[in-house]
Amino acid sequence: MFKNFSKKIQYTCITAIIISIFSGIYFYNSSPYTKGLFWEVSKNGEVLGHIYGTIHMNDEKVTRLNKKVIDIFDNSFGYSIEAFPSSHLWNPYHGFENIKGRMMFENKTLADVAGKKTANEVFEILTKNGVNKDYATRIKPWAAMFSIAAKSKHSGPIVDHKLLDLASIQNKEIYQIESPEELLAAFYAMPMDSQVELLKAKILHFPNIQNALDKMVTAYLEEDLEALMDASTSFVDKNIIFPNKHLDVYLKHSVYIRNIVMAHYMQMPFLYGLDRHKGRGGTFVCVGALHLLGDKGVLNLLDKQYGFDIKRIYFK
Repeated sequence: MFKNFSKKIQYTCITAIIISIFSGIYFYNSSPYTKGLFWEVSKNGEVLGHIYGTIHMNDEKVTRLNKKVIDIFDNSFGYSIEAFPSSHLWNPYHGFENIKGRMMFENKTLADVAGKKTANEVFEILTKNGVNKDYATRIKPWAAMFSIAAKSKHSGPIVDHKLLDLASIQNKEIYQIESPEELLAAFYAMPMDSQVELLKAKILHFPNIQNALDKMVTAYLEEDLEALMDASTSFVDKNIIFPNKHLDVYLKHSVYIRNIVMAHYMQMPFLYGLDRHKGRGGTFVCVGALHLLGDKGVLNLLDKQYGFDIKRIYFK
């Protein structure tokens, strides 16, 4: 009996070790840049700017900016936003109606690719949130997945847009580091079967969406990028023994491909600052915090591929 009990303990321990190993491998391979929202970017000893990881929510807990962030922003010569707001004010050629049109099927409906049940569930959720019926009927699965969200309880702009308005008032040079075409191209390339399965997972998860958002805010305030990623992908099954191929697809198209584009365009205003704006505060970059995480994140790409020195700025 003792021998069998001992074997059970050994088996349990071995299982726990295997699970922890798989968990580490599946989630970002003990990646660099797992904590921290605010970073200094320099090259050859010259500070060229800063990167601030944001979360695209207008919850007052995350839109209230730390004094260090404001002081550095005020002293920056330029401002780079992840993407201009989808309005004709900032994007005259890519206003919301134009972008929305490319998120819809032209000659078929969501039901044609995802089935009537899924399409009806999406229709009900979106129309309750004020989306028009035609859009809710012809929306593409990837767009439906991102459109399924809880209505915000808060008012006011997200941090990125708040700083964009301030940058305009301060006459800063303003850049965009991801165009609508590049964003849409990343999602256009997502395989349809993954789009549909991820959409179904999002619908199933919808009753718990507020809980996931609360966890995201907590992780963000703790500057824990891994916990933020975990919360933001909580709608997808994370089987650590048999990794979910659709989660891999989701991360590839919604984060990793876009990171490559962002890092490429992000380095340009930094280099521009190196040539023209030495000692003038450089460029202040706002980008979604999930794009900072790990060896495929923009910080590591700027470091390893473009030769910038990246240093974390601590708030406390």
